[in-house]
Amino acid sequence: MAYHAPMIPSLARALRLLGEHGDAGPFLARARDEGSLMAAALAHAAMGDEERGAYDVPRAFEIFIRAGGNRALYGEVSAALARLYEQLGVRCLLDIGVGDGMALLPALGQTRRAPVTVDVVEPSGGLLDALRPRLPAGKAWQLTLQAFLTQLGPERRWDLVQSTFALQSIPPGDRLNALKRLRRHVTRLAIVEFDVPVFANAEQRFASLAERYERAAHEYGDDAPLVAGGFLAPMLLGQLRATTPSNWEQPITAWQEELVRAGYRVASTTHVHDYSWAPAWLIVAKA
Repeated sequence: MAYHAPMIPSLARALRLLGEHGDAGPFLARARDEGSLMAAALAHAAMGDEERGAYDVPRAFEIFIRAGGNRALYGEVSAALARLYEQLGVRCLLDIGVGDGMALLPALGQTRRAPVTVDVVEPSGGLLDALRPRLPAGKAWQLTLQAFLTQLGPERRWDLVQSTFALQSIPPGDRLNALKRLRRHVTRLAIVEFDVPVFANAEQRFASLAERYERAAHEYGDDAPLVAGGFLAPMLLGQLRATTPSNWEQPITAWQEELVRAGYRVASTTHVHDYSWAPAWLIVAKA
């Protein structure tokens, strides 16, 4: 359902100016005065001297994924992964971009055939520190996927490698190369990503971003300023940057095509949940 609020046109105009010119002070101020949580967060972020990443404030991300519409989303994602472990008889699992285990841990708890070893890769030290005490047998690497792959010996293999909403944070060229290298080490790959819309023009894109981010921020009540400022604003700025974006979403059909280009054979594509941001889908591919 669309989020209807009076600040959306002003916020959309501000986002377009930020994306195209890097400055949108008057429109951000107008949207903020009209009640926009995202405009206030973006205006505050613009005052800082240092560029901040979306995962630099772990507490903001932890609250984001454990409240609002994410409860239902991650419940469905974990259930789908648990079923997959049973169907495939997974004994050795690797989770890429695991975060603090929001999807992984419930899936392990729900499945009737839990993997014997569970390895994880996560670049955020704060998120990984929160996960380590709860991990079953396995190893945790605080690395990006690209750095992780450079240190893997040819003998390392996993029955299943999974990634939930993490591959979109890797630049497309690097991601394709990483997926190609990863294929040597995996029997099957499972990714969960959003089926983001394709926009006819820039006006539609910025209006959609304004609506979706503002709607997300308003789901968090008293924690909204922390979530908007600590996670959503850096994520949004990363999508707007023309030279150094930090997020590369795409439609599910594009994810399928990318896996094929990397040498995988797509085995199944399954709808998981109609999240407010965009529908979430599970793609399972064979190496």
